[in-house]
Amino acid sequence: MDIIAIIISNTIVFAIPLLLGALAGMFSERSGVINIALEGIMIIGSLFAAVFLSTLVGDTEWAINHPQMAVFVSILVSGVAGGLFSLLLAYASIKLKANQVISGTALNIFAPAFAILFAYSIYGTTSDISIPRFARITPALLGWNVSEWPSWIYTLVFKGLFLTTPVAIILLVVSFVVLYKTKFGLRLRACGEHPSAADSVGVKVIRMRYIGVAISGVLAGIGGFAFSLVNGLTHNPDVLGYGFLALAVMIFGNWKPFRILFAALFFSFFKTIAVVSSTLDFFPTFGLSYVENLYFILPYVITLLVLVFTSKQSRAPKAEGIPYDPGKR
Repeated sequence: MDIIAIIISNTIVFAIPLLLGALAGMFSERSGVINIALEGIMIIGSLFAAVFLSTLVGDTEWAINHPQMAVFVSILVSGVAGGLFSLLLAYASIKLKANQVISGTALNIFAPAFAILFAYSIYGTTSDISIPRFARITPALLGWNVSEWPSWIYTLVFKGLFLTTPVAIILLVVSFVVLYKTKFGLRLRACGEHPSAADSVGVKVIRMRYIGVAISGVLAGIGGFAFSLVNGLTHNPDVLGYGFLALAVMIFGNWKPFRILFAALFFSFFKTIAVVSSTLDFFPTFGLSYVENLYFILPYVITLLVLVFTSKQSRAPKAEGIPYDPGKR
């Protein structure tokens, strides 16, 4: 029972950064802008949240007395940092009409270098930035006595529990409501499907695309911070390809919020299998000395296979990646 609880818990933990990153890509592409820069935006969001939490509030009495409030403010910091950084992509793609893939790739290259330089300027070292352990939600923090709880229930509830988990679920529901139940969502989707038609009825396509990319940046920045929390409470200038994996999750989820949730859980399940494979005797070793390395490539191999078999059913927004010129309407 304990191993099942560990697998379920880890699957949820690993799915949160993927879910946020994929929702980020969804908002950008629904507006008509391809956001290849998710990887870089996640790094920037993680960087500023970790610096804020560890340096600015980590040793203050306020942070110690209100740890989850400090984490919540750090989530806001990561979102703001990601949103501002994403505006570079928006300006290049929308205003300058630059190639969106190349612009995003440039930001992905820039982000880790900037993160290393920024961290070095503050700490005098390029080592990982440690996040205070109070960031984790524990039974003691909630005032709960869990001494009589079965170990598997404790593992299921509290293993890797951070504030980013309920925040991600709330953002998932809000994303669905905004996208499908509001005028704003209808206009945003119209800008990614038929921008000329949207413009003809008074929708400001350029403004909507800026907003879509900014929302994408906010979500990706929070996703980067979530990745740092579940990745050993440390920030480093690398999110292990989660930005690109989030794009695959978005495509597999067909640019729809709850399908994206299913896709994120699907991919994170295989990530969990890789993590626990070395502790389970019944997993085949295939005669390899370090078989866990084989399992660690599973999520990426599965990603490729899923995209191969589902790409024909995927329906991307028709106008994504195409710069809009109002003069050619």
